[in-house]
Amino acid sequence: MLFMYIHKHPAEKCPVNKPDDSLKMFSNMQDYAKKAGIKILGNYVAPHEHTMYIIFEASDLAALEKGMVPVMLMGDAQLIPILTAEQAVAIGR
Repeated sequence: MLFMYIHKHPAEKCPVNKPDDSLKMFSNMQDYAKKAGIKILGNYVAPHEHTMYIIFEASDLAALEKGMVPVMLMGDAQLIPILTAEQAVAIGR
């Protein structure tokens, strides 16, 4: 199943302010995802909005939630189940 993770944080908690910590956190997130069988399909940032978008493929929602805890502590988060455009069109047929 696909999930869109949307993370927003205040400027004072921006990971750019602590680049070494941020790189370590993202490296740990990738390691965790690999071990938990979660695929990170895309990782995007809107820097001026202090917003991050990550697309995951995961069959275990609890494992995905657990892996995102370090990022969730930095700001507000949404984890939204999503469909591909093809899947959405198929629903209408």
